[in-house]
Amino acid sequence: MTISAFDKTACRNLRNDLQKVLDKYAAEQGITFHVGNMSFTSEAVSIKVEAKVIGGKGLREQKFDSSLKFQAVYDGLSLEVLKGKQLVGYNSRAYKMPYIFVDVATDKRFKISRSQAKLYFSTPRSLFDKSRIAG
Repeated sequence: MTISAFDKTACRNLRNDLQKVLDKYAAEQGITFHVGNMSFTSEAVSIKVEAKVIGGKGLREQKFDSSLKFQAVYDGLSLEVLKGKQLVGYNSRAYKMPYIFVDVATDKRFKISRSQAKLYFSTPRSLFDKSRIAG
């Protein structure tokens, strides 16, 4: 089947076929591929493809991890497992519920607000802790 013009169904079929081909290649190389968003006109299509090492973290997960570490220190939160819950992500664009935690027993993920995160995961600080004083 040849494609004479790109439309929604043609792009959907192209995505599925591309994923099959990339999965076959990925199995040989020890990596994974994910065919993401596609934007198209009748004559051209732009495709987002992400590749990562098996078991590795993608760019989005790495961004969440680095921003979580920074924000947890800023808000005085612990990244350890507390009462069966653990902070695993921070989405800076989600201003109402930026923190993501996982229930260790069920492995379910939940979004919570900054104030809820401080209630569940705060680490007690002394008023005389010298690390709080800048300079």
